[in-house]
Amino acid sequence: MYDYMISSLRFLLILCWGLLLPVACVDLDYDQPPAGGLDPNLTTNISIAELKARHTIGQYEEITDDVTFSALVISSDAEGNFFKQLVVSDETGGIELRVEMTDMHNVYPVGRKVYIKAKGLWLGDYNGLTQLGAGVVGSGNNAELIRIPESLVDLYVVPATYGNTVTPKVLTLDQLSLADVSTLVRFEQVQFVGADAGLPFADAVLQLTVNREFEDCSRRRLILRTSGFSSFAGDLTPTGSGSITGVLSIFRDTYQFTIRDLDDVQMAGERCSASTMTIAAVRQIFTGSTVALPAGTIRGTVISDYNSQSVTGRNLYLQDATGGIALRFASNHTFTLGAEISVDVAGGLMSEFSGLLQIDGLPNGAATLDGHPGDVTPQGATVLEVLTNAQAWESTLVRISNATLSDNTIFNGSVTVSDATGSMVLFTRSQSTFASNVLPTGQVTITAIVSEFNTPQLIIRNASDVTGGGSGGGDDIDEPFTSVPNNVDINLPGWVNVAVKGTRLWRAQVFSGNTYAQATAFNDAAAEMEAWLITPPVILDEAKKLTFESAKAFWVHDGLSVWISQNFNGTDVTGATWLPLSAVLAGAGDADHAFIPSGNVDLSGYSGTVRIGFKYTGSGPGGQTTSCRIDNVKIEKL
Repeated sequence: MYDYMISSLRFLLILCWGLLLPVACVDLDYDQPPAGGLDPNLTTNISIAELKARHTIGQYEEITDDVTFSALVISSDAEGNFFKQLVVSDETGGIELRVEMTDMHNVYPVGRKVYIKAKGLWLGDYNGLTQLGAGVVGSGNNAELIRIPESLVDLYVVPATYGNTVTPKVLTLDQLSLADVSTLVRFEQVQFVGADAGLPFADAVLQLTVNREFEDCSRRRLILRTSGFSSFAGDLTPTGSGSITGVLSIFRDTYQFTIRDLDDVQMAGERCSASTMTIAAVRQIFTGSTVALPAGTIRGTVISDYNSQSVTGRNLYLQDATGGIALRFASNHTFTLGAEISVDVAGGLMSEFSGLLQIDGLPNGAATLDGHPGDVTPQGATVLEVLTNAQAWESTLVRISNATLSDNTIFNGSVTVSDATGSMVLFTRSQSTFASNVLPTGQVTITAIVSEFNTPQLIIRNASDVTGGGSGGGDDIDEPFTSVPNNVDINLPGWVNVAVKGTRLWRAQVFSGNTYAQATAFNDAAAEMEAWLITPPVILDEAKKLTFESAKAFWVHDGLSVWISQNFNGTDVTGATWLPLSAVLAGAGDADHAFIPSGNVDLSGYSGTVRIGFKYTGSGPGGQTTSCRIDNVKIEKL
């Protein structure tokens, strides 16, 4: 570069001098570099693969010996998708240099040959991606490579010829390897997954980096990562199929891909599609022992509700026109009730878990959101029909009318569902948001998923799956909390114990042999705390009163209040209408630990089904941390 600049300067001087002389023949013989630039032909003694072999992931190594390698530039920051990164490769591999420099494409365009004089640089990695930098700053988990200052780049990076052809390596999505990381790669016969096709490459408004996925015809996928600062962030991803070229990267155990500009994406062809199978056809593959599924896609509607936690976050039930099946992903998914999804089942393991047929081992990327058509229409049935057709109807939605619920007071655990034809089990996880809801009385209509745990059972998705009947509960209340162990969160049949702000709940405590419910923000780190302890529903079919006792300790604020609601659904505290009740509460002037009677709180002004809420508010260390206690809660005839 230096020789080239000197030659250019000599040319300009000669030209200017010529303009000052009378017209005559001028000798323009000067040192002009040949097309493609000059190569300093430095001696090289190491390859990129050999250099990277010196690095241990998670460590930092200073290069103290004289090593030099040559490589071609394969990255470009011209369109803003590479930032202060110079990626180079030779025939053995590629490596990224961290450089404190922008507009590097002007000096180091794609295809420029460079010599890297690595002595004095450091090897490191960013979550598995091996890099070269100028040093290390920080320590432990906060350590990172320092970028090579722009003023020092010439000491380590020596430019040579330019315009060299960089030929990407053609790979398929099942051939990814660490050896190809930081090299230029091309994938052919690929397309953006349905959920990402026709969408902006990144967020150009907020300038946020976005991950999109592309896939091959066997539904193998790779993340395309695009910067919100790139010039094409707002351009839409193609909806067709074709090829994509870019630099392969890695983040921990996940491969990623970065393009230089839109010329790297050539997808104008027809989309490919893996064979689509019905759920019934997939179920028929199972013959009694675990089987790995072939390439293929199933498509259906999600009939389970992860928001209510009625199933674990990794599981979902999928139903199409031919049947249903349970799916289990590698980690928690985000597909809501009523979502229509396509699932690549290739390599998934189909087996029975306690009698329930499921497909396990699915990566989360195997599923693609196609839309939100809404819930499926359940099949009307009697209990006997469900039991008779349990295998055929497994993992599908049914509706049972004129049923009753018994053998429990709340949904948590096993409940018996009965109609005129027979009985079966309805099971609810204790983690479900409606687990503590009181069972309705009388005849109800139940919408549920047919499942199995050694024997057929039903699973409701959320509280709205049971309609009709009485409100449940209705009995008077007399609760001394003596059945709850010391220092355990209150979890009594019909009661709701919920944190609206923070995470701490009402907890049973014992003092001087007496058990009571206590809420406190002492030693809580949350900026705000709001915990509710709510009674089971009570039917005010006659005039009734509320009585209880309250106490305080370590008083710094009034944290306790009492409320009544006629529309609380058992789960949504903030969505209900709550009215304050006037009761005598322990305050600053009362002795610590002394229980103060509330007096008779008249409920005769209310009717229908109500619930009483004891609300505690506070804040963390040094804030509002009064300990508030209640005991002997009673609702009885006035």
